[in-house]
Amino acid sequence: MKVRYKLTGTETDSSQFNVHALGEVLTGDDSAYISDLDVFINDEWKDMRQAFADRDIIPDNYNTFFGVPRNEKDRQRGYYD
Repeated sequence: MKVRYKLTGTETDSSQFNVHALGEVLTGDDSAYISDLDVFINDEWKDMRQAFADRDIIPDNYNTFFGVPRNEKDRQRGYYD
């Protein structure tokens, strides 16, 4: 998924949680807090925390990867297989 840092506006890709730190995702060669990032969804930038809260992005059932829900069932459940 396309993400950008709120402070610098630098864009990168991310789709994996940092399993060694709480509330962080892996971004290229670095790791960043979810609260420091926006995510590009539905042709607009959205706060990543809000995107998780709205279930616009959801984790997999192992909490290692995240992405857009594949169907309405995954969105309601809050994770994908």
